[in-house]
Amino acid sequence: MVELDPVVLDVARDYFSFEEDKHLKVHITDGIKFVREMANFETVDVSTPNCSDKNDTDNGSSTEVHADGRSSNKIDVLIIDVDSSDLSSGLTCTASDFVEESLLSTVKNSLSERGLFVINLVSRSLAVEDKVFSRLQTVFSNIFSLQLEEDLNEVIFALKDSPIEEIQFSEACDVLARLLELEKPEWSRSIIDGTKLIKRLR
Repeated sequence: MVELDPVVLDVARDYFSFEEDKHLKVHITDGIKFVREMANFETVDVSTPNCSDKNDTDNGSSTEVHADGRSSNKIDVLIIDVDSSDLSSGLTCTASDFVEESLLSTVKNSLSERGLFVINLVSRSLAVEDKVFSRLQTVFSNIFSLQLEEDLNEVIFALKDSPIEEIQFSEACDVLARLLELEKPEWSRSIIDGTKLIKRLR
């Protein structure tokens, strides 16, 4: 998780019982800077240079080991949900800087091989939405959309490379339903119903 303002983290800890653990780490920094650093991060200190493997790390990313011995820290799931302070852009969310084509290319480069990019989009302008979708389609070849019925929010999902077949949606829903029944049965129906609203954009 990346947060620009350390006060927000303090409030989350003091009033919402937020805690970091080995699966969730907060980075106090600029979000765009963080994504660019992750996209450019590489190291050559790899103990098993002739394999192609992935190892979990504690920052929500994976370490990909290439055949030539190089390793790169890549993000498995990147979610951007940033309110815009500049409403002249036509976007309420996400801030326009986060949907510039150059940054979207950086986002793609920061993702692991099967990485997922999720962005919350809120705009009352169809022209602005079309512009954002056009940029996304320039960079990503597998894009899906979830239009929330109760408000203006549209959640966009973009896969780095791996395509998803239609049958995989139903299979994934079945797995998700079983997990939710075990962990959060009270959420199960609404979440499963929500997945049925996801549509392929490209």
